[in-house]
Amino acid sequence: MKKYLLIGLFILIGTNIVVLSGVAFNRMGTATSHLMLTERELTLPYNTGAQKENSGISLAINWRTPTGADERYYPYSSKDIKITKDELFILGFEQVEAKDNYWIESKEIFWALEFNGALHKAEIEKAIVRYQSALAIFQEKPNDTNSRKKTEYKESLVKEKTTNSRLIFVEASAHYESLAAKFSEQQNILIVKGLAKPYYNRHDKVYSLKLRQLSVQNIMIPLEYAQVLSTLKRLDRRDSTLPRYAVDILWGSRLEPWVVGVKRLTD
Repeated sequence: MKKYLLIGLFILIGTNIVVLSGVAFNRMGTATSHLMLTERELTLPYNTGAQKENSGISLAINWRTPTGADERYYPYSSKDIKITKDELFILGFEQVEAKDNYWIESKEIFWALEFNGALHKAEIEKAIVRYQSALAIFQEKPNDTNSRKKTEYKESLVKEKTTNSRLIFVEASAHYESLAAKFSEQQNILIVKGLAKPYYNRHDKVYSLKLRQLSVQNIMIPLEYAQVLSTLKRLDRRDSTLPRYAVDILWGSRLEPWVVGVKRLTD
């Protein structure tokens, strides 16, 4: 029995050493990205307000895909991007035929995300156009249907300006170096790893890439900063309240984040 306990203990110690070594390696050298994200991009868990002050808080990273350049504004992110078969091969996907859709495994690749830049400004402009169009239609024909659309589109515009995430997908690559070189002059670009899976639509005969999830989906707030957020409750998705906190984050050599500061934006 003692033999097995010792083996288990050695395994536990070895695992902890590997984890801590990985953390240390990630934080060595120059950070690959440095951003100050807010509640718009970092979502509180459902039980935040009930947590004790000595408990850590894990914030979910809230990112999105942009509305297509030739598409009307749509407030909900599909997490799908249009792509060609050749581009899928470049990303490392070798089997992308229609019959293999459900058998293809997700692949970890590199994603470039833009924070509070041109893509988000474009979303605001499209939301404005959609609302103004609905307003003009309502003024011409003031019925219940047009009134409802006018109100809905106005609310969407307000949320786009105040609460929707400004962390937006830009590009995927099989290689970190290509993204790092391409966006080296942009301080608001975050390069991370994420899982993606290709699909082929037989009816439309087009390929797409499903951006399934970030490899690191949550950011743990250290205990020294957790008290700043401990009294806050998660907002309802329909709420248009301005962000209540900001989190200062660095990403290291393994493209994994760690928090170096948290502050309240409202009292």
